[in-house]
Amino acid sequence: MADTISAKRLIIPIHDNSEFFSDNADYAVIDLDATLIERIKKLAVVVRQMKAYKISEFNHACDFMVADWDAEPDNGKVALKEFEGRMECNTLNVTDSDFFWSGYYKHTDVRWETDTVLLVVLDEPGIHDERETCTDVTGQGESS
Repeated sequence: MADTISAKRLIIPIHDNSEFFSDNADYAVIDLDATLIERIKKLAVVVRQMKAYKISEFNHACDFMVADWDAEPDNGKVALKEFEGRMECNTLNVTDSDFFWSGYYKHTDVRWETDTVLLVVLDEPGIHDERETCTDVTGQGESS
């Protein structure tokens, strides 16, 4: 019997539909438990069976973060700090092959959306981390 993943952490970028909105989050951190992992997989099966584009349901599993460029990198990736704004109408959107979250910044008409995550990621061990990699900007790194 294959091992099943009982928990999964996703760190995925967020994008919005406004050129001018500046008080935005950069990343969503989502801790999936076994129940939510199984729900996402089942919704994908239903999408295929119904020949639908996607199924969306309200889901507030996301914690929103901003890049903290002043902090030390976290395992070679940009450090994060808590986003101080608020979101509303958060939905989990599941297609036949992937899933993502979307919603609005509270009290605005600015819509946000995470990058999509392939369903196969749910079966991979470890954290699915799409943060930017930090490079040595001081010029004091190793030389060849």
